[in-house]
Amino acid sequence: MSANAFDARRQLTRQQPICHPRSMSVAALDEKNARFWDELCGSEMAKQLGVTDSSQASLKRFDDWFFGHYPYLPLLIPFHEVGDKDVLEIGLGYGTVAQRLAERSGTYTGLDIALGPVAMANDRLRQIGRDQTAQQGSVLSAPFPDDRFDMIVTIGCLHHTGDLAKGIDECYRMLRPGGRLIVMVYNAYSFRRWHDAPRATAGLWLSERFGHRGAFDTRPKDRGIYDANLAGEVAPHLDVVSVTSLRHMCRRFGSFKAIRQNITTDWPFQRRTRNDLLLTCWPRIGGLDIYMTAVK
Repeated sequence: MSANAFDARRQLTRQQPICHPRSMSVAALDEKNARFWDELCGSEMAKQLGVTDSSQASLKRFDDWFFGHYPYLPLLIPFHEVGDKDVLEIGLGYGTVAQRLAERSGTYTGLDIALGPVAMANDRLRQIGRDQTAQQGSVLSAPFPDDRFDMIVTIGCLHHTGDLAKGIDECYRMLRPGGRLIVMVYNAYSFRRWHDAPRATAGLWLSERFGHRGAFDTRPKDRGIYDANLAGEVAPHLDVVSVTSLRHMCRRFGSFKAIRQNITTDWPFQRRTRNDLLLTCWPRIGGLDIYMTAVK
């Protein structure tokens, strides 16, 4: 797909606002997210890699980098187990996970708040001979019936919705009994959070000791460290959350497990390489991300 085609789709997104029968504040955030995430997550790296289109050669270059940078993903997302399962992915980004899931699953469905990632996912599906089943929409009012999917995968998405708990509840609703939910969200107690926002992080830690459960909205200047587009604009909303609060949000599920993962060479690891750090215990202690799996 050419850059001009993606630009045309972005214009279409701007001309057709997303409206949901919810509060104006949530609808307004949907609008902002639709515009911000229309630029594919990973565009900065794609630019550095020289990816300028969605040809198979270009996408392979990006995908090789992606799985090289996150070597633990095949261990946390069970691509080898999707088999004949009905799989939903929420938050599509550059479509790397979408393509790998679609190549292995019985049926694949994609959902994203923005049209750009939907277009990319459908282009990938077309290239591998699969039905183009990615569509635009919000997980907070997901357009799918109850008990529809065997597996839901959502990597780096729910913490941007403005209502992480409801996003998890919607996933629970759409899963069949025995279905599996796999989620990646940002860790409220990562080394990065303790360094960049020590007072807020300590305050959240103390409030959880007194029983508070929930996600914590970050400041705009903190969001830019995690998610910014090519123009330097930061994500409209970003929550961080603890394993304790995630477990509480997943209390309706039959089982829950979580692991911390991912790390940078910022404080206190300036003298280490990321590849070396990934082999240590430090990502499991104060990693950037939390990967959770819950079974209905």
